[in-house]
Amino acid sequence: MLLKHAKDTAEIWSNLQYEVDGGIGTRAHIGMVVICNDQTLSHEARAMLTIPGVALYESRIGRASPEHRKKPLSVGLLEETFDGLDDALQQINTMRPSDVVALGCTSGAMVVGPQELERLVRNVHPHARVTDPFTAILSALRALGSSRVGFVSPYPREVAEKMIRGMETTGVQVPIAAAFHNPHGLVRLEAPFISPLSISKAVRQVIDSVEVDTVVIACTQIRAAEIIDELEHQTGKTIISSNQAMCWHALRLAKCCDLIRGWGRLFQTELQEP
Repeated sequence: MLLKHAKDTAEIWSNLQYEVDGGIGTRAHIGMVVICNDQTLSHEARAMLTIPGVALYESRIGRASPEHRKKPLSVGLLEETFDGLDDALQQINTMRPSDVVALGCTSGAMVVGPQELERLVRNVHPHARVTDPFTAILSALRALGSSRVGFVSPYPREVAEKMIRGMETTGVQVPIAAAFHNPHGLVRLEAPFISPLSISKAVRQVIDSVEVDTVVIACTQIRAAEIIDELEHQTGKTIISSNQAMCWHALRLAKCCDLIRGWGRLFQTELQEP
């Protein structure tokens, strides 16, 4: 019976004509490299970049050994963030080069530096524009005209203060910083599980403590994207998160200038080149 069925099927087989178009990314192909243990960036990026004609392709990078997981976050550890980047870049999309490559680690990108990251990306994607969360945050502060900025993160003080100094190079003041803390665990492992309610409370605490016009929520693991719009409406302040800033910056670098509602004021703001 099986042989007869196969023969019958073959007898009615036909060739189908088809047309081709530009595929998913008719406007832009955005490549993204995500740290192997990141639980948040992929989810939030796909929500924010669900735009007709924009394609998002990603790969993962990093180590997940038990010994590595036990290490506290430090500048030294962050220097290793993009080890093996060439392989990750080559796996983003083998069909078509990316128009923009976004490298998903705020603190790691800050430590390695945008010039070095751009050099590494251009080795594989010679014509791609390059962004990362920290570079995108700086660009967002400039585009929004921020001047007094509160800072919220899960980083230890060494890392947070280095990032704050980097932000202040744009001319903004950072009069207040707050960090999520757990004396009994590693915050870098718990960061993706910090509830949006806790993040919202942290932002409000910063706003209530010192006069600021903007609050930056740093770290791609932090689930802030879904609360930004409501927080801005309720507090009257501008809110920037790592994932939101990088997605916005990637779109603008890809010449996608759509003014999109639902993800905060930043997504309704044009890019201001330095």
